[in-house]
Parts: sequence; C-alpha cells; structure tokens
Amino acid sequence: MPIHVISLIVALVVSMASTSLIAQQENFAAGLAAKNRGHYATAIRAWRPLAEQGVAQAQNNMGHMYEEGLGVAQDYAEAMRWYRLAATAELPEAQYNIGLLYYLGYGVSINPREALRWFRLAAEHDLADAQYMIGRVFHQTEGFEPDPQEARRWYAMAAKRGHADAQFMYAFMLQAGEGADEGEPYRAYVWSKLAERSGKTDAQDIYNISALTLNNTEIARADEAVLLCISSDYASCVE
Repeated sequence: MPIHVISLIVALVVSMASTSLIAQQENFAAGLAAKNRGHYATAIRAWRPLAEQGVAQAQNNMGHMYEEGLGVAQDYAEAMRWYRLAATAELPEAQYNIGLLYYLGYGVSINPREALRWFRLAAEHDLADAQYMIGRVFHQTEGFEPDPQEARRWYAMAAKRGHADAQFMYAFMLQAGEGADEGEPYRAYVWSKLAERSGKTDAQDIYNISALTLNNTEIARADEAVLLCISSDYASCVE
C-alpha cells in the first residue's frame, strides 16, 4: 500500500518568562507564521539565528526547510546536519525526521534498520508518527523481514493516539487477518470507521467488506463503539 509520510516541524514551548526567552519565542512564532503563509525565506531568517544559538526546535525546522527545498536549495545533507543537532537535545520530531531520511533514502542509502533505531527513539517520547513508522517497517519494508504481530502492535499504539494512517493500516490488518489466525471484521469495522472520521475516505473499502460478515446488531454495536472511542478521546476504544 502507498506510504504517505512527511517530515515534521515543531512549535517552540518555553517554561520561563525571561526577556531573552520571550524574544526567542516571538521570533520563532514569527517564523512559523511566515512559513504558513508561504514566505519561506522570511521563516528561515527568523529561525536561523535561533538554530545557531542551539534552539533545538529551530534546528529541526531548518532541517525541514532544507529537506523540502523551501526558501533554500533542497539539500538533504544539510537537512540531516540540522536534524542531528536537534536530535542531540532528544527532540523527538528531529529523531523521527532522521529516521525518515534513512527509511526513504533521501541523501543517504536506504537503511531500514537505522531508520528503525531513530523511530524507536522518537517513539519513546510517544510520538505517534514514529509509532506508525515502526509499524510500517515491520509490515511492508523491502529488505526487512516482516513481523505482522509487531506491525499490528505499533499500528494500534499510534491508532489510539488518533493517527489516521495508523488507524487505516490497523483496520486493514484486522480485516485481512494479518498477524492473527483469522480476520476480525468487528474490530476492523470500528477502526476503519475511526480512520474515515480522521480523514481517510478510502477506509470505507474496509468497513464495507467487514460489514458483509456482521449482522445488523453487530454493526449497530460497532457504530456505538466508534462514538464511545471518539467521545473518550481514544481512552475507551475496542482493543
């Protein structure tokens, strides 16, 4: 199945209200606003001084700009340099972004094992994107021995954090019976419905198939389970 992943940019959070930190926050926010407006060169001018001062979030965002070629010439080596600087501060988004470069082979040779190492570091901080990518590594990565049970476990972890792609892939594996002795249409129906509500319109292909093996009572119960999961902010969901 096609993979849809992107590198991550981050916001700056400060815990102290000193004059210098407030100035950093204001400059960082100005960079985010400029980036969101498509004023990439302005964003870089706001972030570069902060990055050179060692602000990990700014370093990560500089890496993203170089990776995507936004306001600068695309340069994966420079992106990796900034990501590594941010990763030394254990910024999970930077750890994830390094993993992504290794997974996709951007500026480096494709190396799923090295990608997995970085994704695990980011996942230790409960970053849902990293949890999802660990699932991808174990599920559908060329040159890496698949482990459907591990893939399901990581997809489920990210799915319960509201990650749409993880919800879709978890539902897909449940319906197909991957990582289990047989398919689980009830759970697949619930998670594909949740994926659809999270924006994955193609998830209807999964729940339509699942519904064929469920009776009306089971479908009604599954629809109630979807609403309960959402209302509880994923605290009370079908496992």
